[in-house]
Amino acid sequence: MSTKYTIKPILTGWQYLDKGLYATFRDGLGTILQHPVFAWLVEGGGHKYLVDTGMASTEISQKYHHDGRQDPGTAIHEQLAKMGVATDEIEAILFTHLHWDHCYNMKEFKKARYIASNLEYAFAIDPIPPYWGSYEHEKAGLSPPFKGCTFELVSGEKEVFEGIRVVPTPGHSPGHVAISIDTEKGEYWIIGDLMLLRDNLKPSKKHGWPLTPIGRFSNFVDLWHSMEKVIEQADFILMTHDPSHLDVRVYPIPGE
Repeated sequence: MSTKYTIKPILTGWQYLDKGLYATFRDGLGTILQHPVFAWLVEGGGHKYLVDTGMASTEISQKYHHDGRQDPGTAIHEQLAKMGVATDEIEAILFTHLHWDHCYNMKEFKKARYIASNLEYAFAIDPIPPYWGSYEHEKAGLSPPFKGCTFELVSGEKEVFEGIRVVPTPGHSPGHVAISIDTEKGEYWIIGDLMLLRDNLKPSKKHGWPLTPIGRFSNFVDLWHSMEKVIEQADFILMTHDPSHLDVRVYPIPGE
């Protein structure tokens, strides 16, 4: 019998972003939304993994990135400690992509394997100038959260652990991936920033499109095709910045 997992959303901070610029393509410009930033604890078969590690401190977020905050005690390793999970228990961290708000504090997990897309890593270490800030590149006067870390790089789609697959979903970033996880209720896909809100699954009234894409992307065509792929293949979709997870302790939700 294959391993079945549970997935726990872990809130690591908040970002205050223009809806039309970031969340819903050119729709809602000027409306500021409070976006949660989640990481994910995946447990099953005696194993513990993370998907992403969340955002930086309030100071770093506001100084170098977006208006946002990380409340005291809510960094990923601090949240896990409250849950009774030690950093050394995490066997691996799977990254949807390597933007700053998905990989902060990764070095707290000294025994974990770091797993990322080969395409994402290649771009992250040598991004074009508009993306220096997103990856906290040295040319922006910063130091990337992943500097000095050794990654296991994945090419294409791959089952990295029993019941857990890395699936290419480029568009938001060149090497963006979703993480497909087998559960008792079906496949849950953690899709990083491919979509930010449940609204992205709805038709765009403003544009007359069958879906509403996000506003930040490296390739619009790839983004659209990746959205279609996820909707077609995933049983359940988990988005990093969607507030619907705030009231959920674990997926699958017991009793549903």
